[in-house]
Amino acid sequence: MQMTPECPVRIALLDDHEFVLQGLTVQLERLPHCRVVGAFAQSRGLIDALDRLEVDLILLDYALSEGDADGLPLIRRLRRRHADKRILVVSGRDDVVTVNMILRAGAHGFFPKRQGARDIERAIQRVMRGHVYLPDKLADELGQTELASLTPREWEVLRCFLDGMSVSDIAAKFKRSLKTVSAQKSAAFRKLGIQSNAQLFKLQGTLMEQGGDEGRD
Repeated sequence: MQMTPECPVRIALLDDHEFVLQGLTVQLERLPHCRVVGAFAQSRGLIDALDRLEVDLILLDYALSEGDADGLPLIRRLRRRHADKRILVVSGRDDVVTVNMILRAGAHGFFPKRQGARDIERAIQRVMRGHVYLPDKLADELGQTELASLTPREWEVLRCFLDGMSVSDIAAKFKRSLKTVSAQKSAAFRKLGIQSNAQLFKLQGTLMEQGGDEGRD
Protein backbone atom coordinates (compact mmCIF):
# COMPACT_ATOMS: atom_id res chain seq x y z
CA MET A 1 0.00 0.00 0.00
CA GLN A 2 1.29 3.44 -0.94
CA MET A 3 0.98 5.81 2.03
CA THR A 4 0.13 9.40 1.06
CA PRO A 5 -1.67 12.30 2.77
CA GLU A 6 -4.48 11.76 0.26
CA CYS A 7 -4.63 8.03 1.03
CA PRO A 8 -3.42 7.60 4.64
CA VAL A 9 -3.09 4.22 6.30
CA ARG A 10 -6.13 3.62 8.51
CA ILE A 11 -5.04 2.37 11.92
CA ALA A 12 -6.88 0.66 14.78
CA LEU A 13 -5.08 0.81 18.14
CA LEU A 14 -5.31 -1.59 21.09
CA ASP A 15 -3.67 -0.87 24.46
CA ASP A 16 -5.08 -1.33 27.95
CA HIS A 17 -3.32 1.77 29.31
CA GLU A 18 -5.44 4.85 28.60
CA PHE A 19 -2.48 7.22 28.87
CA VAL A 20 -0.47 5.21 26.33
CA LEU A 21 -3.48 4.90 24.04
CA GLN A 22 -4.13 8.64 24.04
CA GLY A 23 -0.46 9.48 23.54
CA LEU A 24 -0.10 7.06 20.65
CA THR A 25 -3.25 8.40 19.03
CA VAL A 26 -1.97 11.97 19.20
CA GLN A 27 1.45 10.94 17.89
CA LEU A 28 0.06 9.02 14.92
CA GLU A 29 -2.46 11.71 14.02
CA ARG A 30 0.46 14.12 13.62
CA LEU A 31 1.88 11.96 10.84
CA PRO A 32 0.55 13.01 7.42
CA HIS A 33 0.36 9.43 6.16
CA CYS A 34 -1.59 7.98 9.12
CA ARG A 35 -5.14 8.22 10.40
CA VAL A 36 -6.41 6.58 13.59
CA VAL A 37 -9.91 5.23 12.96
CA GLY A 38 -10.34 3.52 16.33
CA ALA A 39 -8.62 3.27 19.71
CA PHE A 40 -9.56 0.46 22.10
CA ALA A 41 -8.61 -0.52 25.64
CA GLN A 42 -9.99 -4.08 25.37
CA SER A 43 -9.63 -6.71 22.67
CA ARG A 44 -13.39 -7.34 22.51
CA GLY A 45 -14.00 -3.74 21.49
CA LEU A 46 -11.40 -4.02 18.75
CA ILE A 47 -12.73 -7.34 17.45
CA ASP A 48 -16.30 -6.05 17.28
CA ALA A 49 -15.24 -2.80 15.59
CA LEU A 50 -13.20 -4.52 12.89
CA ASP A 51 -16.41 -5.85 11.35
CA ARG A 52 -17.64 -2.31 10.67
CA LEU A 53 -14.51 -0.15 10.39
CA GLU A 54 -12.29 0.18 7.34
CA VAL A 55 -8.87 -0.66 8.77
CA ASP A 56 -5.54 -1.24 7.03
CA LEU A 57 -3.32 -1.77 10.08
CA ILE A 58 -3.92 -3.10 13.59
CA LEU A 59 -1.36 -1.79 16.06
CA LEU A 60 -1.71 -3.72 19.30
CA ASP A 61 -0.05 -4.20 22.65
CA TYR A 62 1.07 -7.80 23.18
CA ALA A 63 0.09 -8.06 26.87
CA LEU A 64 -3.26 -6.65 28.02
CA SER A 65 -5.10 -6.62 31.34
CA GLU A 66 -5.71 -9.90 33.16
CA GLY A 67 -8.74 -11.69 31.76
CA ASP A 68 -8.59 -9.97 28.37
CA ALA A 69 -7.69 -11.93 25.24
CA ASP A 70 -4.18 -11.01 24.18
CA GLY A 71 -0.84 -12.41 23.05
CA LEU A 72 -0.53 -15.21 20.53
CA PRO A 73 -4.20 -16.34 20.66
CA LEU A 74 -5.38 -12.82 19.81
CA ILE A 75 -2.90 -12.48 16.93
CA ARG A 76 -4.01 -15.83 15.49
CA ARG A 77 -7.68 -14.89 15.84
CA LEU A 78 -7.16 -11.59 14.06
CA ARG A 79 -5.26 -13.31 11.26
CA ARG A 80 -8.04 -15.86 10.78
CA ARG A 81 -10.87 -13.32 10.74
CA HIS A 82 -9.10 -10.38 9.10
CA ALA A 83 -6.39 -11.79 6.86
CA ASP A 84 -6.45 -8.65 4.71
CA LYS A 85 -5.26 -6.44 7.56
CA ARG A 86 -1.66 -5.92 8.64
CA ILE A 87 -0.67 -6.43 12.29
CA LEU A 88 2.11 -4.58 14.09
CA VAL A 89 2.73 -5.70 17.68
CA VAL A 90 4.12 -3.43 20.38
CA SER A 91 5.59 -4.89 23.57
CA GLY A 92 8.08 -4.43 26.36
CA ARG A 93 8.98 -8.12 26.01
CA ASP A 94 11.51 -8.23 23.20
CA ASP A 95 13.42 -11.46 23.77
CA VAL A 96 14.15 -13.48 20.64
CA VAL A 97 11.82 -16.37 21.47
CA THR A 98 8.79 -14.15 22.15
CA VAL A 99 9.34 -12.12 18.98
CA ASN A 100 9.80 -15.26 16.90
CA MET A 101 6.52 -16.70 18.18
CA ILE A 102 4.72 -13.41 17.56
CA LEU A 103 5.83 -13.49 13.92
CA ARG A 104 4.97 -17.17 13.55
CA ALA A 105 1.49 -16.45 14.93
CA GLY A 106 0.93 -14.13 11.98
CA ALA A 107 2.05 -10.63 12.97
CA HIS A 108 3.76 -8.56 10.28
CA GLY A 109 6.11 -6.69 12.57
CA PHE A 110 7.31 -6.08 16.10
CA PHE A 111 8.03 -2.70 17.71
CA PRO A 112 9.74 -2.69 21.15
CA LYS A 113 8.36 -0.17 23.62
CA ARG A 114 11.89 0.88 24.50
CA GLN A 115 12.50 1.98 20.91
CA GLY A 116 12.27 5.67 20.09
CA ALA A 117 8.79 6.89 19.19
CA ARG A 118 10.17 8.58 16.08
CA ASP A 119 10.74 5.14 14.55
CA ILE A 120 7.07 4.15 14.58
CA GLU A 121 6.41 5.79 11.21
CA ARG A 122 9.21 3.78 9.61
CA ALA A 123 7.79 0.59 11.14
CA ILE A 124 4.32 1.33 9.79
CA GLN A 125 5.65 2.17 6.34
CA ARG A 126 7.61 -1.07 6.11
CA VAL A 127 4.69 -3.22 7.25
CA MET A 128 2.27 -1.52 4.86
CA ARG A 129 4.66 -2.09 1.95
CA GLY A 130 4.36 -5.82 2.50
CA HIS A 131 7.54 -6.36 4.50
CA VAL A 132 8.18 -7.57 8.04
CA TYR A 133 9.40 -4.89 10.42
CA LEU A 134 11.96 -5.65 13.13
CA PRO A 135 14.56 -3.38 14.71
CA ASP A 136 18.00 -4.10 13.28
CA LYS A 137 19.33 -5.70 16.47
CA LEU A 138 16.38 -8.07 16.78
CA ALA A 139 16.57 -8.96 13.09
CA ASP A 140 20.23 -9.87 13.53
CA GLU A 141 19.51 -11.98 16.61
CA LEU A 142 16.70 -13.84 14.87
CA GLY A 143 18.92 -14.47 11.88
CA GLN A 144 21.68 -15.91 14.05
CA THR A 145 19.46 -18.17 16.15
CA GLU A 146 18.10 -21.52 15.04
CA LEU A 147 14.41 -21.29 15.90
CA ALA A 148 13.04 -24.37 14.19
CA SER A 149 9.90 -25.90 15.64
CA LEU A 150 10.39 -28.09 18.66
CA THR A 151 9.45 -31.73 18.26
CA PRO A 152 6.62 -33.14 20.41
CA ARG A 153 9.16 -35.00 22.57
CA GLU A 154 11.19 -31.84 23.11
CA TRP A 155 8.01 -30.04 24.16
CA GLU A 156 7.24 -32.89 26.57
CA VAL A 157 10.64 -32.55 28.19
CA LEU A 158 10.33 -28.77 28.55
CA ARG A 159 6.80 -28.96 29.95
CA CYS A 160 7.82 -31.53 32.55
CA PHE A 161 10.94 -29.56 33.46
CA LEU A 162 8.88 -26.39 33.92
CA ASP A 163 6.52 -28.39 36.13
CA GLY A 164 9.43 -29.09 38.47
CA MET A 165 10.50 -32.53 37.29
CA SER A 166 14.17 -33.48 37.12
CA VAL A 167 15.85 -35.14 34.15
CA SER A 168 15.69 -38.43 36.08
CA ASP A 169 11.96 -37.97 36.74
CA ILE A 170 11.29 -37.26 33.06
CA ALA A 171 13.34 -40.26 31.95
CA ALA A 172 11.37 -42.53 34.28
CA LYS A 173 8.02 -41.05 33.23
CA PHE A 174 8.57 -41.62 29.51
CA LYS A 175 10.81 -44.69 29.86
CA ARG A 176 13.73 -42.98 28.13
CA SER A 177 17.38 -42.97 29.06
CA LEU A 178 18.92 -40.07 30.95
CA LYS A 179 21.13 -39.45 27.92
CA THR A 180 18.12 -39.20 25.59
CA VAL A 181 16.22 -36.77 27.83
CA SER A 182 19.31 -34.62 28.33
CA ALA A 183 19.87 -34.54 24.56
CA GLN A 184 16.25 -33.53 23.93
CA LYS A 185 16.50 -30.76 26.50
CA SER A 186 19.76 -29.52 24.97
CA ALA A 187 18.24 -29.56 21.48
CA ALA A 188 15.25 -27.53 22.70
CA PHE A 189 17.55 -24.99 24.35
CA ARG A 190 19.55 -24.64 21.14
CA LYS A 191 16.42 -24.09 19.04
CA LEU A 192 15.11 -21.49 21.48
CA GLY A 193 18.43 -19.67 21.61
CA ILE A 194 18.87 -20.05 25.37
CA GLN A 195 21.67 -21.50 27.49
CA SER A 196 20.35 -21.79 31.03
CA ASN A 197 17.43 -22.99 33.13
CA ALA A 198 16.92 -19.42 34.36
CA GLN A 199 16.37 -18.24 30.78
CA LEU A 200 13.90 -21.07 30.21
CA PHE A 201 11.80 -20.10 33.23
CA LYS A 202 11.73 -16.48 32.07
CA LEU A 203 10.10 -17.74 28.87
CA GLN A 204 7.63 -20.02 30.63
CA GLY A 205 4.55 -17.90 29.92
CA THR A 206 5.35 -17.56 26.23
CA LEU A 207 6.14 -21.25 25.81
CA MET A 208 2.98 -22.41 27.53
CA GLU A 209 0.94 -19.95 25.45
CA GLN A 210 2.46 -21.39 22.30
CA GLY A 211 1.40 -24.81 23.51
CA GLY A 212 3.83 -26.78 21.43
CA ASP A 213 1.21 -27.57 18.81
CA GLU A 214 3.57 -26.54 16.03
CA GLY A 215 6.19 -29.16 16.84
CA ARG A 216 6.54 -32.20 14.59
CA ASP A 217 8.76 -35.27 14.70
